[in-house]
Amino acid sequence: MNSLARITAILLLSLACLPAAPRLNILFFTSDDMNYDSTGVCGGPIKDLTPNVDRLATESLRFEYAYSTVAVCQPVRQIMQSGLYPHRNGAMGFFPLKPDVRTLNQQLHDAGYLISMLGKGSHHRPKEKFCVDMADDTMSRHPTRLAAATRKFVRMARAQNRPFFHNVNCYDPHRPFIGIKGPDDLAEGERPSRWIKPEEVTEVPGFLEDLPEIRRELAGYYTNVRRMDDALGAVLRVLEEEGFADNTLVMFYGGDHGMSFPFAKSNDYENSTRGSLMIRWPEVTTAGAVDHDHLISTLDFAPTLLEAAGLPAIPGIDGRSFMPALKGGKMACWDRVFTFYNAAYGNKWYPMRCIRTKDRSYIWNAWSDGKRSYRTENMAGLSWKAMVAAAADDPVIKARTEFYLHRVPEEFYDMTNDRCERTNLIAEPSRQAEIESMRKELLTLMQRTGDPFAGAFAQRDKKELIPAVIDQLNQEYGGRRKR
Repeated sequence: MNSLARITAILLLSLACLPAAPRLNILFFTSDDMNYDSTGVCGGPIKDLTPNVDRLATESLRFEYAYSTVAVCQPVRQIMQSGLYPHRNGAMGFFPLKPDVRTLNQQLHDAGYLISMLGKGSHHRPKEKFCVDMADDTMSRHPTRLAAATRKFVRMARAQNRPFFHNVNCYDPHRPFIGIKGPDDLAEGERPSRWIKPEEVTEVPGFLEDLPEIRRELAGYYTNVRRMDDALGAVLRVLEEEGFADNTLVMFYGGDHGMSFPFAKSNDYENSTRGSLMIRWPEVTTAGAVDHDHLISTLDFAPTLLEAAGLPAIPGIDGRSFMPALKGGKMACWDRVFTFYNAAYGNKWYPMRCIRTKDRSYIWNAWSDGKRSYRTENMAGLSWKAMVAAAADDPVIKARTEFYLHRVPEEFYDMTNDRCERTNLIAEPSRQAEIESMRKELLTLMQRTGDPFAGAFAQRDKKELIPAVIDQLNQEYGGRRKR
């Protein structure tokens, strides 16, 4: 063996003896039922409401346009895990994933990751597809308990010499809201570090009406947002104290969909589906940067996290990795998203489809027939009752409530000056070309992915097709609800 060969052999042997590079740890923190613009960094109306979210934003890459594929709890979380559209993964409502669907957690588990799920465990079904080593559904409104559980979990990972995927799903600001039942009402959780009073709510979201009872309910909602912020801060402090901050990718998504108020959660509007997405990945993402260019979907979470961890992608999924954007690059054809709604809790079908860009949205309300009324959890509480009461004397609010109850089959919005989608331009003559273009693109996506409503959308004039599809889906999904 010559000298060069001997040196090469020694170098290769030395490299083989080096310890493997430590695997990337991941903290995925979600808030529940929170509008994208509720936090300070995203323009929230309550001053200094979310110091921990705001601080994380200064350390992260923030995506200005991130969207939930379905604006209700279980379907969107199972989409995050599978990277598949709801009619492809089986989560068209509160249903378990199909047997052949593979999850992010399964990929991580097979690679040796230790996996937690604190909160929303019941919204990940069937249980065996999520490979959870540490689970608790009782502490997600308790920042102190979340911190203690986080410390226990990361120490477990250290003791076992395993990378971790820490999935913290904070129930706040989901209903119930703090203080609605009285001054001692903590809405099933720990006392927040700050309590918002109705007089502090100086700005009502533009999709709602400015009424006293709505402001009162918003005060409770924003107090829940503060407790969510407390929880995030508590978990991040543990990462720092335990020495994991520098080798952990932190992904914050707030919220899994919009707030539980009319015209938000359980619909296909901007305030239903848009979320606040931040990713802090030391030495990869640029601290304090904001991505204004790409429209990210919850479909894309699983493939991106798997690529970040250096693990194989899930075959055949609909989502795409946005890794180039994490590194500051530009990606072509990331200028629109498709959002869906199918079945509400209790198997009530209100099928909706949407194609959305930064400033345009086209929505098809398959369920709207002029007779059927919409009714979901976002109409519980004070706000909807206040709108209905005010409608008795205010024709504008009356029209707004009637529209919400019955909708129209199609909606089209130019959000350049109508961010809250209040002026439906579907019949505007000058808009017909772009409306038809969006219809065609939506139909193409529905047909390509096997959406059961594709045929009915293609023949929208045949109203009798919709009940037939819903009947078929009820037969298919009826036996799957309990699994």
